Amino acid sequence: MNPRMNAALTQPWLTDVLPTVIRIILGVLLVYHGTDKIFSGLDVFIQGIEAKGWPMPMVQGFLAAYIEFAGGVLLIVGLLTRPAAFASIILFSIIFFLYSATDPFPKKEKALVFLVLSVYTFLMGPGKASVDAILFRQNATPAKD
Repeated sequence: MNPRMNAALTQPWLTDVLPTVIRIILGVLLVYHGTDKIFSGLDVFIQGIEAKGWPMPMVQGFLAAYIEFAGGVLLIVGLLTRPAAFASIILFSIIFFLYSATDPFPKKEKALVFLVLSVYTFLMGPGKASVDAILFRQNATPAKD
């Protein structure tokens, strides 16, 4: 097989761009969902948590809404990316595996998508186009093999 064709079919594409794109998409989606909860329905959201019989619904509702909103803003700009993604991992693990455990899959699949995107972002990091990359850039030259 032609080496170029082999490379085109088997080598990864856009490895420098993809972490940034996924991080920003996740951030925008989180901000969208958090904004809805914070600015037009935190009381309704908390009542839903309380109706399921979960402890401390006010604390849990507040934390969930602000992890989505503030965490999403941090992810969009790429600041404290891994801590924000880790908070999302915890949030969506709780939602998918515990809070929605008895719900049918179509009702909880959105939580799974958020969880997978959060895990990807946590593992891959912020990408080159981020505040983290600017703030924490190493000025040292890389070691040569």
